[in-house]
Amino acid sequence: MTVYDAMALKLVTNQAQTAVNGPIIMDCWFEEGNITVASAKTYSTGGVMLDRPLYSFGTVASFADDPQDPDWVTLAPNSAEYTYAKLQGKPILKLASAVITGTVPIVGALGSDLKGPVVLPANSAAADSVAERVAGLYLRHGQVTLFGFAYYPVEIEGTADIALGDHLVYDNSDGYWKKETSTTVSPVISCHAATDTGEYVGALFYGPPVAQA
Repeated sequence: MTVYDAMALKLVTNQAQTAVNGPIIMDCWFEEGNITVASAKTYSTGGVMLDRPLYSFGTVASFADDPQDPDWVTLAPNSAEYTYAKLQGKPILKLASAVITGTVPIVGALGSDLKGPVVLPANSAAADSVAERVAGLYLRHGQVTLFGFAYYPVEIEGTADIALGDHLVYDNSDGYWKKETSTTVSPVISCHAATDTGEYVGALFYGPPVAQA
């Protein structure tokens, strides 16, 4: 018997933001490494021969569908390509390994099998870099329950480049969010990369934001 989590079936239709204090369940991109397009394209599905390319991924994010052993996810390794605009406002994640290193936390749990890629690459060379996968939308995506109480787009001040997982504080003097470079106590983390003032990032709120004068 297959058991489904009813909460995991709820979808957020506006990917730009979620209701404050509501369950953060949204569609997220996944970074799975280089995509290999098989050279042999003809295969059978039981009597019918199909001429379609087959694809494999460097690190497959598979869904175990086990509520007692969830598929924990963390933010993908940082890349300047992972901007709010290029990723259409969605976070980009990867399955968490057995041991998480660095300061980027586990940010949620995968709730569905991945779909996509949105666009299928014509050959392996077309999707063997982060820039190519993002530009071509050669990325799979799936439903994720994110930890925290809100996910919201915020406009940043770009004095210091912002990377995935950076903590953000609000600057009262100019009305922008910026990278916290000292104590890292702000419970708000960036889910996108940004370099210029006026860019947006998706911010995951674990608690009330820290404001600075």
